[in-house]
Amino acid sequence: MLRTNDDPRALRSRAAALAAATELLVEGGPENVTHATVAKRAGIGRATVYRHWPDQQALLLDALAGDIRPLLSFDDGPVRDQLVTQAGQMAHRLNQPSAVSILATVIQRAERDEGVRRLREEMFGRADEDLTRALATAVERGELRPGAQDHARDLVARIIGPLFFERFLHGVHLEEDLVVGLVDAALAPWLPNA
Repeated sequence: MLRTNDDPRALRSRAAALAAATELLVEGGPENVTHATVAKRAGIGRATVYRHWPDQQALLLDALAGDIRPLLSFDDGPVRDQLVTQAGQMAHRLNQPSAVSILATVIQRAERDEGVRRLREEMFGRADEDLTRALATAVERGELRPGAQDHARDLVARIIGPLFFERFLHGVHLEEDLVVGLVDAALAPWLPNA
């Protein structure tokens, strides 16, 4: 006999429930994600949903976690190119209504919920460290002036902060020229000829 987590039916019902939970979260916020609404949307029994997630918080956390990705991650390429690419990808993602709903829920709930706070850390927590390493490498290659690596948090805030502000507070569709302008403005004081 197959174990429950290996049973193809259990895997299908879990995937259907998570997809339904994400849709419900986007449509009506976290309060809309209940065992009953997920079961109805997924076309499965409520008991099946309870079997996968014994409580509503676990269900919500898994729905949120499915869309969580690290904010920034770097390789050995030129730091400006990487920032433009990654901030552009983030802007594209923020332009999707589902991402806005999920990020807003994570930001709002992280203040009171340890599980959601851990999700926020997965998303935002390593950005400073990763950017610090990338900036140090850029300084070694002569792309940026020494000291840039000491200002990673400020650089992240100058690039990502306005994207969140424009999308969440102004409802603006984020365009590539905004992303490029933010990256260039943040890096300008650290360019070798500045």
